Amino acid sequence: MPGVRFRELVAGEFERRRRLNCRYSLRGYARALGVHHATVSRLLAGSQPVQDQTIRTLGPRLGLSPGEIAALISREDAAAVVLGIARPAFRPDCRWLAMVAGISVDRVNIALELLLRTGRLRMPSASQWLVTQS
Repeated sequence: MPGVRFRELVAGEFERRRRLNCRYSLRGYARALGVHHATVSRLLAGSQPVQDQTIRTLGPRLGLSPGEIAALISREDAAAVVLGIARPAFRPDCRWLAMVAGISVDRVNIALELLLRTGRLRMPSASQWLVTQS
């Protein structure tokens, strides 16, 4: 599961269930997860990072361990920070990133540390942050 985002995990489980039963529907999948079908549809189609509460709710229903859930939340936080950095109005400020990403400053700092450690973010100067494809 290393590097897998929550959306990919949900989509993969849906496809696995569809392979077992070709008539398995999105509504049936949503019912099995205990959420509205529109929630699953938005989750699969969306380009925005998934909210941590959604991961905390659906994770156990997908059989994920608390450690796996925490790792997925961390990846979604990092994705939200990357989207914030990519904005034209980007400001190299953790409080601004927290506001834009909709997460706490502490979670922004953890995401920045993860991005720096994995080489996905470089900070050549205090005002220049570069997201890489590593």
